[in-house]
Amino acid sequence: MAINVPRDHLDWRIKGLPAAWHGNEADLASAGLSVLNEDLMLPAAVLHRSALQHNSRWMQRFTELTGTKIAPHGKTTMSPELFAMQIADGAWGITAATAGHVRAYRAFGISRIFMANQLVGRENIAYVAGELRADPGFDFYCLVDSMRAIDLLEAGLAASPPGRRLQVLIELGLPGGRTGFRDDAEALAAAERIAASSQICLRGIEAFEGIIQGLEAAERDAKVDALLQRIVRLAEHCHDTGLFSGEPILSAGGSSLFDRVAERFGAARQERPFFVLLRSGCYLVHDSHFYKQLIEQLEVRSPIAASLGEGLRPALEVWAYVHSRPEPTRVIAGLGKRDIGEDVARPTPLAWARPGPDATPRPLGETHRASRLDDQHAYLDVPANSPLEPGDLISFGISHPCTTFDKWKLLYIVDDQLHVTGSVRTYF
Repeated sequence: MAINVPRDHLDWRIKGLPAAWHGNEADLASAGLSVLNEDLMLPAAVLHRSALQHNSRWMQRFTELTGTKIAPHGKTTMSPELFAMQIADGAWGITAATAGHVRAYRAFGISRIFMANQLVGRENIAYVAGELRADPGFDFYCLVDSMRAIDLLEAGLAASPPGRRLQVLIELGLPGGRTGFRDDAEALAAAERIAASSQICLRGIEAFEGIIQGLEAAERDAKVDALLQRIVRLAEHCHDTGLFSGEPILSAGGSSLFDRVAERFGAARQERPFFVLLRSGCYLVHDSHFYKQLIEQLEVRSPIAASLGEGLRPALEVWAYVHSRPEPTRVIAGLGKRDIGEDVARPTPLAWARPGPDATPRPLGETHRASRLDDQHAYLDVPANSPLEPGDLISFGISHPCTTFDKWKLLYIVDDQLHVTGSVRTYF
């Protein structure tokens, strides 16, 4: 699958670029820019190439060893360059959350899209139908979780016929959770109706187990396993009664519990010809807090993950300047909510460097903590003996990468010495 990566001229609309910059993305790789040499107008978001490559290979090996496939959730990065890396390393397709994502993916040339959501709305359905009609090679999937959703799809497809049946998966959910059938008998009735439809066809059963959070590990894992077992039971019944059209898909697997999905669905695959599809979106860039902790738990749980050696590495950092030290234990850094996410936890101060010919990043450790973010300022609690002073460079790790990526139209690819070797664009 060839990915169309736009090559645009870069100008003042891109954060971090040198003020006198002239050129496009291709020119960045050979421009000799360095974060430590203060060549960028900080703050700037960077991706470590070595971590991206390591994480992509790690997931490639994990899926090979578990006999699964992955359709990474593209909402994390919305970056065609990173999609191209994932597809080159074996991704089956790319997952979308909205019809707008689907439209962007199609502009990138992506031919297999798994929309992990209900397709609702006249224009949204008509757009997908038009793409299916225009491109016989477009392989599209979406979810349904009610009879009403089926009604809407069938009416929309009747008004804008795609020329073939739309592939859908039934979504199961949990009380108090997000989308998905709560009652398995209702889900089975929907499956029987879909199988009889001339507009849509049943391709699998799925859920998002990542909605189960905020519990002790044992309780969380028991709830996840129960949800996965519901998927298996319904899929087995649909398979045995001939309701599926084509190879049945079992899908789940967010960014923290995909090992349990691979294990439970893998066992079901021993009895019936199920296709197991994971959908982790954050593995490629990982993070320095939320997923770091969850993946460390995964590595303890999963013998397969443990066999892969070093686990996932955080690839994403945001670099900024220290602007002020108005008190001995207070540092103000020049980045804020417009530059870095804090939806799960505040950024993690990672390292600092003093500009100069021998600038070298040094770790900060847990004694330095971000306690508050304003729009353009980060408040750091620091020990009185902290070396930080105005003009120093400081890097921050993130927790949950999705809400940092959407703050940057362009992120800089760097080597391990923080030399800029390229870039990726985002299209949120």
